[in-house]
Amino acid sequence: MIISAYINESIFTGLRDGDAERLTHVNFAFALVKDGKGSIDHWRNKEMIYNFIRNKGHLKVVLSVGGWGAGGFSPAVATVEGRELLAQSLVDIALNYGFDGIDMDWEYPGDDIAGIEASPSDRANYTMLIELIRQKLGKDKILSMAAGGTQKCIDNLEIDKLMKFMDFINLMTYDLCPWDKVSHHTALFPTEACKMTGHSVAKLYENAGVARSQIILGAAFYARVYKNVDGIGSKVNSAPDFIDGGYPNTLKRIEISGLKYDNKAEAAYAYDPTTREFISFDNPRSLTAKMKYVKDNGLGGIMFWEYSHDDDKSTLLKSITK
Repeated sequence: MIISAYINESIFTGLRDGDAERLTHVNFAFALVKDGKGSIDHWRNKEMIYNFIRNKGHLKVVLSVGGWGAGGFSPAVATVEGRELLAQSLVDIALNYGFDGIDMDWEYPGDDIAGIEASPSDRANYTMLIELIRQKLGKDKILSMAAGGTQKCIDNLEIDKLMKFMDFINLMTYDLCPWDKVSHHTALFPTEACKMTGHSVAKLYENAGVARSQIILGAAFYARVYKNVDGIGSKVNSAPDFIDGGYPNTLKRIEISGLKYDNKAEAAYAYDPTTREFISFDNPRSLTAKMKYVKDNGLGGIMFWEYSHDDDKSTLLKSITK
């Protein structure tokens, strides 16, 4: 069972006491694509991460590449030479630092929604890149990808071919809130006001050919907030914002309105009719439900964004691993 934490390398200072035993995988985010090559020149904590890898024990430590708004992929993979350069540079970083593998987080092939370059050719070119990385990385290293929670994301991937080279897929089953009405952003099950959920996205990928054991369900250690709205299902005036400060700040934000829970969706939320703020987030109850779902349905495990968003007692991580 995989229990994987994405960690923002720029704020990494180590794991909290006991968390190394609670986790199986750590993904350091993000390497970027610069001038057609993989790069970690922007990393501020290289030495700390290098030392962490050297003393990682049982943990699998993975290099995650890309992230929201991180471009350079589409032009880099457009040619044979470009794919060779990018694949080799990423593998060089991974092996030189001692990473246990590479996690590709191109958001998204064939889609410019994040304001990055995109082309219809990305679909086939991405597959060829992944095949190259696997060849250079070897069979013993991890090769995974973070994947978006929509049918469009699936359609822009050659899933059947990709899964010949991928060990598993990290499903980003968060930020699933529509931008036209208020909904939960990381619910587990669908409701009338909440169609895209962990369950529905997992089924989409399973139907596309991904084995259940290769599906890693996503969880969110951060909250989304809709402003100037009239509760769940109501019209949205703008895209939901993030709440800075992670889970502790989320709890402070809902002190007046109080915690609420959608039993059908398995989703925590809060709504304040005075401020007209609707806040959607994962909490220990929803994370426990997600872990039960993973086990009951034979999925490969669970991952979350992002480690630093938990509180200093690791309340959210503990709720997954208890």
